[in-house]
Amino acid sequence: MKITAATKITIARIVLIFPTIVMYIISQVLDVAENVYVALTVVSAVLLALVLATDIVDGIVARKTHTVSDLGKFLDPLADKVAIVVVLFLIVLFNRGLNVFPYNALIIAILAGVMTSRELIIGIFRAVAASKNIVLAADIFGKVKTVLLDIAVVALVLAPLHVVIGWIATVVYYVGAILTVYSGANYMLKNKSVLHNAEEQKEE
Repeated sequence: MKITAATKITIARIVLIFPTIVMYIISQVLDVAENVYVALTVVSAVLLALVLATDIVDGIVARKTHTVSDLGKFLDPLADKVAIVVVLFLIVLFNRGLNVFPYNALIIAILAGVMTSRELIIGIFRAVAASKNIVLAADIFGKVKTVLLDIAVVALVLAPLHVVIGWIATVVYYVGAILTVYSGANYMLKNKSVLHNAEEQKEE
């Protein structure tokens, strides 16, 4: 199977997740001078932003070169989800810069679990549609929540550097989480005929 240029970019994004995670862990566990801690944290945030922002690049390349592939369609969203879920887990684990108000870290963790469940459900929903050769495109709410969560997670990495960043990150994260749940429900309601058709075929 030939790997397209767009898929190579996606694979590079996935590979970049590992140094991003390692850099973030190092920034949190090492007892270093404040300026070194700031530098490590900023580098972690920049690497994460690069992983998330280049999601646009591989999509553009795939469309421009007419090389949209099944492998690319599988790996592209996987890169974003792995990066966000793993980094969110680490952010809550280290719990730095999250205490802008009581129980914020706990709420962030619970919402992360809810959003992960949402992604799994939508993934199964899309798999059912794909088995019927139906392509379900993301709606505007799904696209907006992706942008908000990308911004929020990068900001949460930077949250320990200043309380204002922590507040901004928390607010954007909450809005993104609410929109994630809404967009998931809206997406399934709008495309519920896919499941109905699948049930009818089973009965036949």
